[in-house]
Amino acid sequence: MTRRTLLAAMALIGMIGGAHAEDSMVMVDQPWARATPAGATSGAVYLTVTEHGAPDRLIGVSTPAAGMAMMHESYTESGVSKMRMLDGVALDPHKPVAFHPGAMHIMLEGLKGPLKVGATFPLTLTFEKAAPQTVTVTVMKAGAPGPAATTDMPGMKMN
Repeated sequence: MTRRTLLAAMALIGMIGGAHAEDSMVMVDQPWARATPAGATSGAVYLTVTEHGAPDRLIGVSTPAAGMAMMHESYTESGVSKMRMLDGVALDPHKPVAFHPGAMHIMLEGLKGPLKVGATFPLTLTFEKAAPQTVTVTVMKAGAPGPAATTDMPGMKMN
């Protein structure tokens, strides 16, 4: 299904489903994570979220691959790298919000096992208005810069 067909289908579902559904059409693209060494207890997920309807807010994340998943932001203050938890992320219409290394990311704590190259796991994103979405995260090699810069993820659609 092409992106255009998917957007048209989502718009039709929104019209049929009522005002709440038509206000929000969230797309989640390229969810990925870096492989972790054996024994690691934390990891991170990266992706891009775009709202194609009315403004919304990403308010939570969860996965069975870890005991806890939370949105974090990395930043530098007085020359010191720091990280803080975010309680939500605003989604403005047609403005992609990128979660990538060194910036906003989804922190996984209490991994149930190592994230191995080529493995996949589900991640559910919860929104203030839109219905929750579960996406499949693909694990790339440790240190990978992301899906657009590599071919580690066979079958992944690159936009």
